[in-house]
Amino acid sequence: MRFIAINTAAPVIEIVVVYDEKHIAVRLEKVMAAEQLLPQLDEMLDKMELRVSDFDSFVCVVGPGSFTGIRIGINTVRSFAYALGKGAFGVTYDRVMAYNSSGKVVSVIEGGAGVCYVTAFDGEEIIYEPTCIYKKDLNDFLAKFAGYKVIADYAVDCAIAYEASGQSLVKAAIYAIQNKLGTDPLYIRKAQPDRKENDI
Repeated sequence: MRFIAINTAAPVIEIVVVYDEKHIAVRLEKVMAAEQLLPQLDEMLDKMELRVSDFDSFVCVVGPGSFTGIRIGINTVRSFAYALGKGAFGVTYDRVMAYNSSGKVVSVIEGGAGVCYVTAFDGEEIIYEPTCIYKKDLNDFLAKFAGYKVIADYAVDCAIAYEASGQSLVKAAIYAIQNKLGTDPLYIRKAQPDRKENDI
């Protein structure tokens, strides 16, 4: 397979470049995602002596996560795919996280403002659809999933920390390409101006 996959929705940016048996991954602290993403990708491609046009597919993380980060990732892969006549695919961040382990997994994603996003998987099957809950209610929520491993991208008691090494992103990207998943954003929580008084 020949693809570029990016995750700009998470607290740490991940970029992976896979070209047949060659594979390179980079993680960046998320300070200025829009300014770091393309220069870093250029550097990775230079190291591999490749061009963007050498790839068949482009994959991004479509959410849940940072509104701005989601838009950056989607717009980047859609632009590459449109300009080159190649495939653009999307995968959710909770699925990327679930690939950090195997079997029964609950992904817990930092949502800011006292909330988190949670999804439960059994292998590749979603058991509990992505939802937004208050962090204060997380332990009660997790009690429903005894026997599941918990993977989180922020400090959560008894959870495995998500490792942004690129390996999970590669697996998730392959899943997205094989299943031809679209690049529509996954915004679980309404934008702040659209929330009503009792909305989470």
